[in-house]
Amino acid sequence: MKIKTFLDQKLKADLSPITHESLNFTFVGYSSLYEQSVFVKVFAEKRKLDTEKAVNLECNHRVLQAFQVPGSPTRFALVMKDITPEDLPAELSVPLAFNMGKVLADFHTHVQPFENIKTMQDSFGKIGEDVDGLKDRRKKEKLDRLLTNFSRYQLIIQKDLLAHANVVLHGDVGVRNYKMVAGKLALIDYEKARLGPVYLDFIKLFYQDFKLDSNLIQAFLKGYRFDGATFKINPLTQTFLIYTTSVGIAKYTDKIRDDDFKAVGDQMISTVAAFFSKEHDLVSVIYEMASGTAITSEKWLDDARVWSQLYDQNKQQFDQILTTYLTRLKHDHCNVIALLP
Repeated sequence: MKIKTFLDQKLKADLSPITHESLNFTFVGYSSLYEQSVFVKVFAEKRKLDTEKAVNLECNHRVLQAFQVPGSPTRFALVMKDITPEDLPAELSVPLAFNMGKVLADFHTHVQPFENIKTMQDSFGKIGEDVDGLKDRRKKEKLDRLLTNFSRYQLIIQKDLLAHANVVLHGDVGVRNYKMVAGKLALIDYEKARLGPVYLDFIKLFYQDFKLDSNLIQAFLKGYRFDGATFKINPLTQTFLIYTTSVGIAKYTDKIRDDDFKAVGDQMISTVAAFFSKEHDLVSVIYEMASGTAITSEKWLDDARVWSQLYDQNKQQFDQILTTYLTRLKHDHCNVIALLP
């Protein structure tokens, strides 16, 4: 039995399919069973249904029921009250970016972890596997080199992620998941929600939708902080998260051709490469500041424990110097400074 036929019978409806960018099936229409218009989302994975349901239960009163859809492969349906969302204007404005920041901050502040929420895996192990699996040999080699650079600071990055990967992220923040609902701005589509560092929810939005427009980014961050929300993560870890996001895009465009999205991922890779192009100057300054001696050998760079010790002893100076370093990239082609708080 076709999915639509099954849903129509179960919900006493004549649903209309909605074109959706994800691999889910989505439908909308009037249900005589519920005597109202409903929105039905059919998932290929139960985890995604459970995630979408859990977040909606925290955020609103839309959920009506969830059930398994018979057939092969097995699918899972979530039935919700329809909210008739409207798309945002094609041209983004500073006031709109400000409100987008406020809405995301409200999500991060109020949504609490739920049962079986997805958590961050071993970042370095997982990302290494993802890079190894890429078909594009040239990109794979470039990403391998960058991962080697990050591995020098693995302990610092892992420590920073562990300390801050405790917020429920939306997981897919972009203009297409912001809608106007009853005249108010709202986020939709929660199936990718997971625990992680706040900054991870900014990256694709800033690159793909804001196109690194500093006015939009700064307005968004101002809106995000408006009611007291904050995010703390050092610039080195921010750059690592940009890297991991670029790898995710590379995996996707390895399988599905999307030249525009591929270009977004390539721009992220350029950001990371620019960070490490001046790494020697940066670490020399930090080393001299921390130890009081001039650097005579780069052997210590291969020992992450040394990095970690210097960081623990001189965290404030370390963060300040990293921020200053990224500020110097303000006029570089990748515009890294636009991503800083």
